[in-house]
Amino acid sequence: MRKLFTFIVFMVFLHPAHAQLNVSVRWGTEPITLEKSYFLVKDSLMFRELKLYLSDFQFEKQSRKQVFVGPQLIDLEDPNSLVLFPNFPVAEYQSLRFHFGLDSSYNVSEIVDGPLNPMNGMYWAWNSGYIQFKCTGTSSSIPLTDQTFEYHLGGYRHPFETQESIQLTIQGNTLILDIKPFFEQTVDLTLIQRVMIPGRLAQSYCRELSKSFRSE
Repeated sequence: MRKLFTFIVFMVFLHPAHAQLNVSVRWGTEPITLEKSYFLVKDSLMFRELKLYLSDFQFEKQSRKQVFVGPQLIDLEDPNSLVLFPNFPVAEYQSLRFHFGLDSSYNVSEIVDGPLNPMNGMYWAWNSGYIQFKCTGTSSSIPLTDQTFEYHLGGYRHPFETQESIQLTIQGNTLILDIKPFFEQTVDLTLIQRVMIPGRLAQSYCRELSKSFRSE
């Protein structure tokens, strides 16, 4: 029995550390939970739905490179979607590149299964493509009866493409998107409660969101 225990411990230490990439959408330092209230200045807000597309990951270490081509749908309602590339030794690499959103090839592709299935609720139409970032909820600062907000951000057609390229130094195996700065500094919930189509505003919002990714 003691030999078996020693063998198990030995195998645990042999297992590569950080052998996956975790995704965490946060409000500051706190992971976001749907239907939970978060403070925003003197008001509060609650998220009912939060989804986003990430795609085409590339891990690099000197001359060593690993590429994972394809879209990844992150959905806070599905914990499994927050774990990417199981058994991949993230900690062995130094830098990470990926896209926030989907390029035109995905938007015009005839492949509509898996993460690209329209049943995921992230597809507008053939001429608009996929929603890059979907966030809905309520806020006490909204001067409307239902106090709801809906941001369906995306667009792949020139001149309002929303896909952003991200490059990070790997600090750990968690990829974080902190959306607190977006709601504190970019969005004015008292003025704009809904963005539902591609355009200049959606492009600007996605650009600001892209600045809030980090590795930890």
